[in-house]
Amino acid sequence: MRIFVISLLAVSLLTACGESEPTTESMAKAKHDSALEHAHKHLDAKYVCPMHPEVVSDKPGSCPICGMFLVAKK
Repeated sequence: MRIFVISLLAVSLLTACGESEPTTESMAKAKHDSALEHAHKHLDAKYVCPMHPEVVSDKPGSCPICGMFLVAKK
């Protein structure tokens, strides 16, 4: 049960970081970010998923969870 919860948490954290599919390069860069650097990436998020507000991005795209188009944040 613990492994399932940890796996679910890891997947949700990866999808909440604004990329639809993490690449090897983006994962390598993210590993070296401090918590402050990672948080700073989300400060100017301009697009969010209407159904999943935890999904934020600085560019238009689609939600990795449901596929809906990200909308401009107001």
